[in-house]
Amino acid sequence: YWVTQVHAQYVLNVDHALKKYGVDNSRRRILLALKSKPHASVSDLSEMVVSKMSTTTKIVYRLKDEGLVDTYSCEDDARITRVVLTEKGNLMTQKINDLTNIVLEQSFEGLTPLQIEKTMESLRHIFKNLSR
Repeated sequence: YWVTQVHAQYVLNVDHALKKYGVDNSRRRILLALKSKPHASVSDLSEMVVSKMSTTTKIVYRLKDEGLVDTYSCEDDARITRVVLTEKGNLMTQKINDLTNIVLEQSFEGLTPLQIEKTMESLRHIFKNLSR
């Protein structure tokens, strides 16, 4: 119960903070995944953001229409579409990180570094259990 409540409130707060840039949580997740794995395939992105392939594809093409990403066919296998951040996309990821860091700091306000570390450790473990 609390995991879903915290997640929903976090997404709501992040969406509110990013609204002025025209970015929602779905776009944010794809952009940040691309920042961590440049030239990822749509399939890679789908796995990274834990989303259906069709949903990820729609978001990628919306981001492309907005000038935040470009796509190209993989040289080794033309069936694979790779995605890369544009300069505008890179700038947006910096803005996203700046705003989400503020939300994240608010999230952990009043907790000690050890409590934060233990919470993260527990969440990683829960995620691993659910990913089996």
